[in-house]
Amino acid sequence: MNIEQLFRQHYRPLCIYAVHFLGDIDTAEDVVMDCFVRFAEKTDNGEELAAPKSYLYSMTRNACLDHIRRDPFSNTTSADTELANLTADDNELQERSEREARLWTEIDNLPEMCRRVFLMSKRDGKRNSDIADTLGISIKTVEAHMHKAYTTLRGRAKAIYLLLLQL
Repeated sequence: MNIEQLFRQHYRPLCIYAVHFLGDIDTAEDVVMDCFVRFAEKTDNGEELAAPKSYLYSMTRNACLDHIRRDPFSNTTSADTELANLTADDNELQERSEREARLWTEIDNLPEMCRRVFLMSKRDGKRNSDIADTLGISIKTVEAHMHKAYTTLRGRAKAIYLLLLQL
């Protein structure tokens, strides 16, 4: 698998994985991008890696921990750092990150208005009446968009839908 395919397949899950350590999406994206650059440099120099996915996750975890140690203004708490040091939970965290990435991909594929309503409700925590006022639509329309989002996501993947219940 070449670097472009690895990037397309693993960038989003790795970013979500990094957010669990760093607590900030922008910093996580920077860290993951740096890891991909270093990974590309290694493979361009002819280094063969037997398990590139595992290697990328290890690089990302280590880069996140380095960032936490170096950054005095880090958003992470000591509990986050303790979590980062628990390698036994790392596989579970990787799997969770991959599930979350699939969820976000499916959310991105919802129709525009349906996605906006869904995100305003779930991500932003807005009530249906507030969403209706903001978007200039009726509460019934908001409810219809939410129903459509849940139905669509439930139909695409049961595991993703179960993840939604945890939000």
